[in-house]
Amino acid sequence: MPRPKKPRSAKRRKKVESQDVRRLRTEAELESRITSALAAALPTFSQGDFVQQRRFTIRLGHESFEFDSAALWEKTGRADILIFYGDRPLAVLEVKRETVALQKTDYEQAQSYANMLTPRPPLLIVSNGKHTQLFDSNTTRRLDTGDYDKAAITNLLENVGKVAAADMRWAIEALMGREVDIWPRAVRKCTAALIETWTDPPGATGRPVARDLIFPREATEQATSALTGADLFTVVVGPPASGKTNLLCELALRTTASDELAVLMLQDSGPGLFQAVSNLFSRELEWTLTPHDARHWLRRMSRGPAGPTLVIAIDGVKPGSAIASDLQELPDLGLGERLRVILTTDQPEGLTRTGNGRGVTKLGSFSQEIELGPLNLKEFKAACSIMENNRIFLVRGASFFEENRVPWILRTIYDHVAGNSRFKDETWGVTLQPTLGVGLIDYVQNAFAGQSELLRAYRSLARDALADDQRVSGDLALEQSNGFVIRRDALSVESHASLGELRTRGQIQTYRRGRIDVVVPTIPALFVAELAEAASEMLSAMVTENPYDGGRWLGTRLEGFFLGEVIGAQAIRILAETTGGFSREIVRALIDIEPQEDTFEDRHIALQAANGEVVDLVVREGKAWRSDRAGNLYGEPVELDELPRTLANTTAWMMLAHLSLLPMASGGDIDDRLDAQILFTVGQCAFPLMRASLDPEGHLEHEIEGFGRVLCPTQGPIEIAAVSLARLFSHEWDKADEFIEAIIAEGSLPLMNRTLIALRTVHSYQIPTRSDWAAFVEKDKLLPAIEALISTVRKQKAN
Repeated sequence: MPRPKKPRSAKRRKKVESQDVRRLRTEAELESRITSALAAALPTFSQGDFVQQRRFTIRLGHESFEFDSAALWEKTGRADILIFYGDRPLAVLEVKRETVALQKTDYEQAQSYANMLTPRPPLLIVSNGKHTQLFDSNTTRRLDTGDYDKAAITNLLENVGKVAAADMRWAIEALMGREVDIWPRAVRKCTAALIETWTDPPGATGRPVARDLIFPREATEQATSALTGADLFTVVVGPPASGKTNLLCELALRTTASDELAVLMLQDSGPGLFQAVSNLFSRELEWTLTPHDARHWLRRMSRGPAGPTLVIAIDGVKPGSAIASDLQELPDLGLGERLRVILTTDQPEGLTRTGNGRGVTKLGSFSQEIELGPLNLKEFKAACSIMENNRIFLVRGASFFEENRVPWILRTIYDHVAGNSRFKDETWGVTLQPTLGVGLIDYVQNAFAGQSELLRAYRSLARDALADDQRVSGDLALEQSNGFVIRRDALSVESHASLGELRTRGQIQTYRRGRIDVVVPTIPALFVAELAEAASEMLSAMVTENPYDGGRWLGTRLEGFFLGEVIGAQAIRILAETTGGFSREIVRALIDIEPQEDTFEDRHIALQAANGEVVDLVVREGKAWRSDRAGNLYGEPVELDELPRTLANTTAWMMLAHLSLLPMASGGDIDDRLDAQILFTVGQCAFPLMRASLDPEGHLEHEIEGFGRVLCPTQGPIEIAAVSLARLFSHEWDKADEFIEAIIAEGSLPLMNRTLIALRTVHSYQIPTRSDWAAFVEKDKLLPAIEALISTVRKQKAN
């Protein structure tokens, strides 16, 4: 039996009734104005002679735009109605409220509508209730009301086809003016068309945007606020693939129904700003403009009280480009406050600042800059929701792995999963480990297979990056630790020869960072894969002479690289796959590079803030001062509650932990299980093996005297060593109990704590037999051993 409908509440019923009343009142008022205007313009006719069309459509280029007279009347106090005599369109009628005087723009606007209709109505009528005027729609000649009887109207309609064709260009220009509300819809449809060309379908790669994968950024809110402020320009700065195009698309999508902003999207792809506007309108609206016309249109649109602010959004602006030159000209055009520009760039030098970095360009004088970096915690959680909408689930602890905060890595994950043939089945989804490790590289290699020239060029750049061991400035070192930047002076002849083609295809950016010319790959996911291949080549050459030295080189050389631990683990994997195995001397060498922790005291250091700014600090006697690059202090010092810690030589052990995630062919004994041996050693690190993040999620630690610092087990597997131990324990292994006994016998609290986290993770996976085993070991063996160890040490200290 169907459930009876719940009656509307009195409040809701009253609201619905008030909306209905308002709508009826609007319709009645509009009907009265139409009747009055027609009677004044064509007094020899009765109302029954005419048919009104209050909704009509006009076409600009490839797109159609609908007009709703009643909605416009309620919102703006004016409306446009199409009047038919018989089955032929006779007139465009524009009515306005009595308080609004009739102007020349009124009949020009009505004429622009008439010119876009087929067949074109021969008459224009404008009225504000007090005054009514009649015009010829072809010549805009003022006509006398009352001069047209039925015979004259019939003759007029018969001769419409003989009138010269309308000046369509003029009609479109009138419709794209601030006086008409069609232009916001037109520019938004142009923007939507461009975004569509930037968007890959699920599973495809190569374009900057993936369908259904726009990550919300706080920087978009900052940009929206900036665009309603005083500055003409908003400049969004960030490294390649950091999400700048995503931000512009998000801004456009957020403002599709906005009364404040209407976004017209462009791309720095060759022509200047005014030519780019001309090309876009010609293609999308069939409106032919010269660059001079486009300049005039932008100036016209920057003024006037009606409609939203026009926002020109330009992606990928390069210093010295034609579009950059036109942008520098904009402040001199005498623009009003209803035009704003937002642009993205990898390199603000030359755009907002002069080449030496000391002066400010004209664009920079009228701009606000927004730095875009990795996702912060709030943004990452929002990104996880977007991924979950696409049936991709990141397990607890994923936010603690810095690579997961990088937009291009999340995009790589999505592309790989969406490329699976089962993705079309909406009941199918995947749950991923907290960190992908070398699995990330597997995803990329499949996507770019077959692009031999690009792969070769990136491989050459990767070799150069690895071979360059020259010390660099602190800010460039920080940039290299959070992305991929190669000194141009370190390039080989082959790499130099490929720069022009790579730059033309948008596969690299070249610019000056401080005093150093650099090259930045714009497809970082592919560059990671090629770095691993190049590292494996170089490692292979070394191990034929001395495997131990090769391992030392790998662990130390990748220390300063972004994702160096993943690159190194993949390099060893490639070596094993191409040669049939690898020497344990490589592992021994990596183990010998023991991680170290130190405190800052009497140090001059460079730190990178979350907004990308590089800050120089001097730490001395428990205080920190801001300083310049030479170490000269300025400002007041800050008292430090505790000295900040610095970690060194962490990459080698993290590399080994990632290597342990891979399946390894070995015997069943503990001595034969290389992954178990690695984790037995790596797990004893006296502090968490986690890379520092620009926006770290606060994690809980227990600092226990005599044992070091260990992570709170309630947080789950938030470091790579615990993730690898969980993988080890999640598979059947007849020596697992023996391995647990060895861990307990070692008496290392950090190793026991990581094992505890791993066992709880396996229990949460609900794996048949293994989860029950993990729960039993935790309760009956490991926890009692931990309590006994801590108790024993405390007693020894007490004595």
